[in-house]
Amino acid sequence: MRSVRDCWAQLQTKVARCTRCSAHLPKIRVESPPGLLYPQGVDPPEPIRVLFVGVAPPRTGRHFYTDPSDNLRRGLFDVLAELGRPCRTVGGFIERGFFLVHTAKCAIRGTTKPNLDVSKLCASVHLTKEIECLMPDGLCFLSKNVGFPVYEDLLPRFGARDAVNFGEVTTIAVNGKLVQSVATAWPGRGNEALTKLHAQALLCQLGLPAWN
Repeated sequence: MRSVRDCWAQLQTKVARCTRCSAHLPKIRVESPPGLLYPQGVDPPEPIRVLFVGVAPPRTGRHFYTDPSDNLRRGLFDVLAELGRPCRTVGGFIERGFFLVHTAKCAIRGTTKPNLDVSKLCASVHLTKEIECLMPDGLCFLSKNVGFPVYEDLLPRFGARDAVNFGEVTTIAVNGKLVQSVATAWPGRGNEALTKLHAQALLCQLGLPAWN
């Protein structure tokens, strides 16, 4: 039986070389292939209590794990601190059983804005397999305009039969394991209170009551 680490390494090798956007979305200036996204020593914890899903790296080579000034990192760390789980470094974040991936693995040339079509394509190819490999206890998508539509597209794959509301904690099945999931706001630009509310509901559903 393959370990999570072996499975993860194989998936990331495929991600690093992927150029599917060039064939399927030729009019969008995607910076692909993305190359290896995770610095040496950044590996998913076992088990993962909550897998957070961001939207996309804002620039090639600059993202949550490589840039201390990354806005997603700062926003999520602020929310987790308010929930009584302060993370000052990526290492501390992982030690708490958290990990983060993105719906899309590539940035868009000339802009820091994500693209929904790229995120949906990339998620269908790579993100679904990452979730199935990592088997988190909880899953938290961090974006209403991009993350939530991607989340809605993936739900049927994980056994959800009915529509799910934004911010509603929902039980899905990943390889037979029951996983609590939610889509919330990107934790920045004034959204922190809403992100905190939904993340708190997820943690409580997981039996990890939050405070503050």
